[in-house]
Amino acid sequence: MANAQNLFTKLHQRWPCQAALMASCLAVQGTAGAQDDLDALFAEPAVTDQGEHASSPETITLAEEALPDKPVPPTSAVALEEIIVTAQKREQRLSDVPISVSAVSGEKLADAGIENLMDLGDYAPGFKLVDEGLNPLIYMRGVGSGTNQGFEMSVGVFNDGIHLARPFLTMPAFLDVERVEVLRGPQSILFGKNAIAGALNIAAAKPTDYFSSTLRSSWFWPDADKELGGHVSGPLGENLAARIAFRWRDEDGYMRNLGQQRDEVQLKEQALRASIAYTPADWLDLDLKLERGERQRLGRSWQLIEAGILNQSHGSTVGLDDVRDTNFPDSTQVDTHNVTLTGGLDLGDHRLEFVSGLLGYDLVDAYDADSTGVDSIDLDAVGDYTQWTQEVRWVSAPGEHLDFVLGGYYHGSEEAYHEVATLRLRSGTVALVGAPAESIDILAQAGPANLVEVTSADMDRLFETTMDAWSAFGQTTWHISPVWRLNLGLRFVSEKKRGSRVVNLYQVDTQDEVDPATAAAFSQLLIEKHALAGRRRSDSLLPSISLQHDLNEDIMLYGSYSEGAKSGGYDARNNNAQDGPTGGATGFEYDDELADSIELGGKLRLLAGAAELNLALYRMEYTDMQVSVFDGVAGFAVTNAGSARVQGLEIDSRWLLSESILLSAALAYLDFEWLRYDTGPCHFGKEPEDNGFCNFAGKENQQTPKWSGSLSASYLGRMGSDWDWSATVDVNFRDEHYVLGDLDPRSLQQAYAKINARLALMAVDDTWSLALVGKNLSDELTTTIGGKPALDTGGYHAASERPRSYGLELRYHFE
Repeated sequence: MANAQNLFTKLHQRWPCQAALMASCLAVQGTAGAQDDLDALFAEPAVTDQGEHASSPETITLAEEALPDKPVPPTSAVALEEIIVTAQKREQRLSDVPISVSAVSGEKLADAGIENLMDLGDYAPGFKLVDEGLNPLIYMRGVGSGTNQGFEMSVGVFNDGIHLARPFLTMPAFLDVERVEVLRGPQSILFGKNAIAGALNIAAAKPTDYFSSTLRSSWFWPDADKELGGHVSGPLGENLAARIAFRWRDEDGYMRNLGQQRDEVQLKEQALRASIAYTPADWLDLDLKLERGERQRLGRSWQLIEAGILNQSHGSTVGLDDVRDTNFPDSTQVDTHNVTLTGGLDLGDHRLEFVSGLLGYDLVDAYDADSTGVDSIDLDAVGDYTQWTQEVRWVSAPGEHLDFVLGGYYHGSEEAYHEVATLRLRSGTVALVGAPAESIDILAQAGPANLVEVTSADMDRLFETTMDAWSAFGQTTWHISPVWRLNLGLRFVSEKKRGSRVVNLYQVDTQDEVDPATAAAFSQLLIEKHALAGRRRSDSLLPSISLQHDLNEDIMLYGSYSEGAKSGGYDARNNNAQDGPTGGATGFEYDDELADSIELGGKLRLLAGAAELNLALYRMEYTDMQVSVFDGVAGFAVTNAGSARVQGLEIDSRWLLSESILLSAALAYLDFEWLRYDTGPCHFGKEPEDNGFCNFAGKENQQTPKWSGSLSASYLGRMGSDWDWSATVDVNFRDEHYVLGDLDPRSLQQAYAKINARLALMAVDDTWSLALVGKNLSDELTTTIGGKPALDTGGYHAASERPRSYGLELRYHFE
């Protein structure tokens, strides 16, 4: 047991409280003399049938190959079916994985109306996606990347093993999904460098060797949201099978834009996927996936909550009431493509696997940055991104003494983002930019005098970056005894990046440079002509270690230590080449973000298999955290902020009360604290420190609610001999939290609970079902992100989520 003792020594030196907690749990094991008796008692028997609950939305059955034997108690009258996941690049029982994982099946995604990653956040505490900025923002345990096209994501998103390295690539990922696994904490060894906060492992449904077809449609009120989707799957020959899946969605919008005389946000999505599975021999299998997605959005949900000088002078609509008034028609068009080839070659008891991917997107974006009828700043942008990846893995067969996964990975990418913004400086902006908070209402009484256009210009910004990265990784599990397992992992990453940013200022609607007076005026607002370029290389060595112990046949305990990193790079969004803490030259290149993490947890099987409880206690320390801060005009300043501590508790549970009733619950406690961040942004009305910034040491971050969770209850009943019926109620809640990084009091989102419900009637043979569905029945009006309206002083605007909706869903399935 020397290895276990060494691990506990290291844990105790760094985090004595957590090490003591695990030590006290393992003390139940008893003395060394008792170990021999326990080893004999828990000698590996054959796995028995676990029972089945047909209505359980969490049930996931994937394994076709034998899994390692594990002591399993006798089945009771009702027992939960084991959930099988691939969180460690092989099929395993969730109860065997020493990671905080939540698994959501495709059936639950459909029943709960989870259409995208933003909806998933309600059912996976600790995870959140915000989709109203210039690019989607993804958070895990309060850690995420800000608004910047140069940033890598803090949460790695993987679709059938392919890393979706940019947020826009995640939009069509929920087409015909088999399951989603939410992995919390650094997942660097098996998922790569940029999974510093966690990873999402999304698995699409595969072709079947039998004919199967499903058609689904839905209609929701009061906004006439419509969706049609389905799949066809079946054999094309003795060794060939195919699957075609499609999805079409149309949303009419839930808020009114008075300036554009239309409802927003209007959304049109369509996606198509074709998959082919080919098994030319028993020892070889190949899978090809072709996917295309189109997403068009008209409008945004940003609305003015509090008016500044210009907006009061203009008489803009104010309040969180799902009414906005803009002079510029917002729109976003994203087209994605994905080609994935995966395969496996059996080499005796071992397996050689490969995953190849070519994917990217094209973007056209138009954005009213001030979110009002004041004609201050309009952004038009085009972007394109392409990546190609190759991973090869050697996976051993489950063994009695040693298991391992060894592999290599290559990632290449190119990105270009071109943005043109028309900026109009008005007398209220130029003269009153530093006005104190208490004088805003008085200064706004000047009315039209504040709206006189002083000068204007077109700002042209071009950002380009390329990356070449390769890595070698390995993870091995040593079965020390039937009840002790030691997992060791290591990943080496070598990465090269190039980046350039060019900003020009032109006379409006021309290619002529601005005159010196105009250039001087914009320079005061940190906007100036410049050109920057750079090259960088970084090498990272990321280790992990975890120790697992089967306390008895129902309880597995684990402790782990891991290190993570997120790539540095180049800032796409600053508008100057100045020096200083937030200067565009100083911050053009930013460093890797680093983290180390300790996690203690347990997977418990209770009530003779009728219930399960998964626990995780964690503490992570981040250094050189990458932050992107809006400069109040038209750009963002990037910096490595300092250090932060993130710690908390996560609980995930299911309880099968009877063959008809299933309860599930997930709860997360999150404590985020900046340890060092002395160049933080000051919100409006906040007096800066002597260095001109605000010190955030001891404060929380945006998107960090103390408590969040989800409760669900489902019932399955019989109506006669031909019909079944089911009822499900979900309650998703979040504690109060800030939605803006400067912690402006106006950005504090109050605690809320959203209630979703579903009542369904279905045929016993599962050929059809009809359901009445309600979303956000508590009609909570909530915000996801906030900020300062561009080129104004004193205002605040925020983006809201959907209010209450209800609808009908029809599904037809035939084989």
